[in-house]
Amino acid sequence: MPNPSSPRFPADSWAEVRSHDRVTRYRRSGSGPAVLLLQSGEAGGLWPELLHELEDHHRVVVPEAPPAEGDVAHWIADFLEGLGLASVAVLAAGEFCIPVLELALLGTDGVTSVVLVPDGDAAETGLEGTLATTIRHEAVALLVVRRGLRASEAVPLVRRFFSAAEVLPPG
Repeated sequence: MPNPSSPRFPADSWAEVRSHDRVTRYRRSGSGPAVLLLQSGEAGGLWPELLHELEDHHRVVVPEAPPAEGDVAHWIADFLEGLGLASVAVLAAGEFCIPVLELALLGTDGVTSVVLVPDGDAAETGLEGTLATTIRHEAVALLVVRRGLRASEAVPLVRRFFSAAEVLPPG
């Protein structure tokens, strides 16, 4: 999670959302189509330039980590329901990759595209590249990015992917 005193997130960027029995604090920045950013730790191991790049063209929502116990996919679904977003792109790193993939595959309406940044490199995970899959009779674009990719390659790739996914025709 970003540091609360980070200049990218002024103190007033905190908000809370309640859905069912859960309250989740989150930070928001930028404007435009929504991108949900899920990562562990302060930096989450992602490229520092990525948040800035996404903020220039998207509304970036970064929730505090969910409780350690429980169904993370369900927590994400509740969080999205509480936000009331009609559509959202999701970028998930590390431990959030599988729950986000589960969420997209099992039927959360409104997830338009997914970027996964699994731990390890492409040789370890066997994942790299892009694909689109039909879920719930809708196309959901999916990009898997190697964590070890240089920021100069990864950041423009993710930005272009989210921009292209916004204009994809419905499945």
